Amino acid sequence: MRKFSVSILVLISILAFTLLPGCRSEMGTLDTTLAESGNHASEKEAGIYYYAIRINDTVGGYIKFSIKNEMIDGKQLTVVNEYFFAMISALGAEFNTEVTLNYHIDPTTGRFIYHDSVIDQGEIHKYSKIFIEGDKARFISDDSTGEEFCDLPAGVILENTYFFPHLKKDFIDSGLVEKTYHVYEVRENEVQETVYTLAGREKIELAGKEYDAFILDELNKKTGLKIKWWLDSETAALLKTQVPGNREVCLADESVIRNLELANLDESIMTRANVSIIDIQAISYMKVRAVIEPMGLWVTDEGLNVRGQRFEGTVDENLIEGIFEIEHVKYNGEEAPPFPPDFSENEKVAIYLERSDLAESDDPVLVEKARELTAGSKDSWEAAVRLSRWVADNISYAIPGGGSARRAYDSRAGECGAHSLLLASFCRGVGIPARVVWGCMYVPNFGGSFGQHAWTEIYMGKEAGWVPVDATAFEADFVDSGHIRIGEFRSATIALNAKSIEILEHRTGEEKVAGQQLDGKFDTFTGDYAGPEGMVFKVLVQNGTLGVDIPNQIVLLLHDPDEDGRRYAKLTNRLFITFDEDGEGKISAMILHELLQLPKRSEPDSTAGEIPQELAGYPGTYHMAQAKADFTVSIGEDKGLTVFSTIDNNNIRLVPLDQPGRFIDEFGKNKISFQKDGDGKVVRMEIEAINRFEKQ
Repeated sequence: MRKFSVSILVLISILAFTLLPGCRSEMGTLDTTLAESGNHASEKEAGIYYYAIRINDTVGGYIKFSIKNEMIDGKQLTVVNEYFFAMISALGAEFNTEVTLNYHIDPTTGRFIYHDSVIDQGEIHKYSKIFIEGDKARFISDDSTGEEFCDLPAGVILENTYFFPHLKKDFIDSGLVEKTYHVYEVRENEVQETVYTLAGREKIELAGKEYDAFILDELNKKTGLKIKWWLDSETAALLKTQVPGNREVCLADESVIRNLELANLDESIMTRANVSIIDIQAISYMKVRAVIEPMGLWVTDEGLNVRGQRFEGTVDENLIEGIFEIEHVKYNGEEAPPFPPDFSENEKVAIYLERSDLAESDDPVLVEKARELTAGSKDSWEAAVRLSRWVADNISYAIPGGGSARRAYDSRAGECGAHSLLLASFCRGVGIPARVVWGCMYVPNFGGSFGQHAWTEIYMGKEAGWVPVDATAFEADFVDSGHIRIGEFRSATIALNAKSIEILEHRTGEEKVAGQQLDGKFDTFTGDYAGPEGMVFKVLVQNGTLGVDIPNQIVLLLHDPDEDGRRYAKLTNRLFITFDEDGEGKISAMILHELLQLPKRSEPDSTAGEIPQELAGYPGTYHMAQAKADFTVSIGEDKGLTVFSTIDNNNIRLVPLDQPGRFIDEFGKNKISFQKDGDGKVVRMEIEAINRFEKQ
């Protein structure tokens, strides 16, 4: 029998809120640490070279370099083409990353004169182009509104992906032990200071051949990026490189393409904790001992010591070792700035009102929506909370994410970075300073972990200062004290690289219910429930409330039932549970409801045939970011609606319900509704996926 499948428990599998912005966060690091390196004319012969990408001891990808000499625009140039491919999974989501890079290098100067890149990761597609024109770099990308320029000082290193003759010249030929370079970073379109230190030499065998390698440690003084390089002492070509997070790239042969396995990033973005805390939103105080070596900003004591967080320890070249104490007090809006506010005279916060590449706060669509949501607010705090709640309620969680504020808004989906960027853009669009910060957050996954995470800080004047909120975690007007702040989001390449995080002390709302007599009020609900595909969930009592234990995933605590008996999960308003009773009044089943929002991607083909008036606007293609699947709604032979899913390649008839725009599938299982914007245009489809679990 055909089924209308929406992949059961899509939301549950990704409730950790832990992947940072866009395609250049985790996997982008692997490639761009290679992809923006090298300088000067090549000594390596033209040809094709392969490299294996190892992630957490799994060969999950490869790189193919093509080196050739070409005549371009009347100039003889060395052309370096790189193709990067990796198969990745993170928190239950699977996606591929593909990167294509091209460099045109002037062999007489060793400097590249042109570079382009195309990145595809999941739903994200990004590109950029760079033209070197005299002492300037002209930069074009899909994140920018037009051309941008970067001044290039004398002696700046313009790097390619494969050859490093300047390093051979300085560390082998000249015998240097350490040198600082000014490097043009194509990711950031700026010149950054990078220090190389000679770590030694060794014989290394790769792809059946022995090489004499010299080893260098690289440290970027802006982003804290640390890389260990093995370079060929004869040709200055790349042999091997390692980056934090147990990732390695090394020379291989063509057979690497045929032997790839899916690489799991969970160990890279999640750090197991020593304490299990179920009700994370109730964490009011936490003291931890941590060793973290983050990448993405140069860590300072000032960034670690902010209102609600105190750090005692050391920070040595971006290695953080010490004790964090976090105790966030919920802001009540006291003395909040008026709305709309006027921060034009405050130079310290002016930058947080401006557009950035990923936070398009001047985008007319985002500004209009922010104004609509905040109209009539009594002060700036009420306005900010309205915006935060809208993001929490309307942007689904998806890995990989939207990448930028506008993409998250259009797709109605994204990871924590996308949520935070959209909220910051909304706030800035109505004159409220806001910024995205990042670090990690305690989550109950895997028995308790700290996951790499981003959230938003909103400026509420001199007295209140920067108030943190977390729309991704449904903490629309606060953050719990399981958040460890590392600093502001400034770089497109970010990684937490936590070595260890040990919880020394913590407080939650559990104290409020300690010893509370529940009088068996939940006894009739608790127990095992069996559902589709052999799944067995346990309903239990935690912290004086009901919870559902998803095996090997998470314990979801539930709010008290509403007037319709729906018990919503505390972590998301897109999942709720109801219970059925048998004829004797005993609980017989648990019904899990997931609300999945699919934005409309395209209208139907104009040749699709006549559409009945009462169904006008519904046909079209809708996209589910979480499952990377399309659902095509069309008119069937009986002049009713049908939906075709690319998940199971089935065409399912929709049966009208009691209200316009509401339907149920032909099996009577999943409910479907169509939502319109203020102009009456259908903009998304919502599926209420329903799965029944019988009590054992």
